[in-house]
Amino acid sequence: MEKTWRKYFVEDRYVLILIALNAFILFLLSFPSLDAYSLWFELIDLLFLIYFGIEAMIKIQLLGWKRYISRGWNKFDFALVVISVPTVLVLIKGDWSDLALFFLLRTVRVARFFKFLRFVPNIQELIAGVRRAFKASVFVLLAFTVYCFVIALVSCRLFHRLEPELFGDPIKAFYYIFQVFTIEGWNEIPERIIQTGNVVAPLTYAIKLYFMVIVTTGGLFGLSIVNAIFVEEMVRDNNDDLNRAVLELNRKVDVLLENVKSDNVSEENL
Repeated sequence: MEKTWRKYFVEDRYVLILIALNAFILFLLSFPSLDAYSLWFELIDLLFLIYFGIEAMIKIQLLGWKRYISRGWNKFDFALVVISVPTVLVLIKGDWSDLALFFLLRTVRVARFFKFLRFVPNIQELIAGVRRAFKASVFVLLAFTVYCFVIALVSCRLFHRLEPELFGDPIKAFYYIFQVFTIEGWNEIPERIIQTGNVVAPLTYAIKLYFMVIVTTGGLFGLSIVNAIFVEEMVRDNNDDLNRAVLELNRKVDVLLENVKSDNVSEENL
């Protein structure tokens, strides 16, 4: 009997169903139009919190603390339960419910959505690929950031008087230069500089050319290089497997050809 009820806390299919239901309740809690039912949603969410707490305790009992906490997803689950416990105070009327900290902690519960990742096929390989891609891209990202910083300083010097709202200080300039690099509405920025600063005709072409160069070097080339390196590292395992398969196929073909040659030589000798 004990093993029968425990399965509802340790088997993935049951945990996945509860995670989906909890996600749906958190989804409903985000609608202001449903505030009249928020107390009921909070109570249901409390039941889910109790469920996940029992799940953690059962797994700790079965695996032992060291084995349980040594697994990455268990650490994530346990941290979510511990962080979510203070949010129970929002159900208590009085001064406690007026503390902004506890309402802020309520938003942490949304992180339970990420528990779905536990059930994604080959998630460990995917996470390993992301880590590898970040390591390989770190120096390229650093170089890209430095380039963006330098262009932001130059742009700040050039346009801080013509358009102080966009280039009044290096921080603003860095933000809008990064926007130019993303190629999202980049053409609006030089047009705004020209209109706000009442720039005369000859300089308008110089300003447009300046931003065209920035888009080309930082947007088309810079971000493309970063994306290419990141994607290459993400799929490197697949490429390695394909290369190994091709090499193995070539080896087998070579062995087959050698056998055919040997058979032909034997027949000629006969």
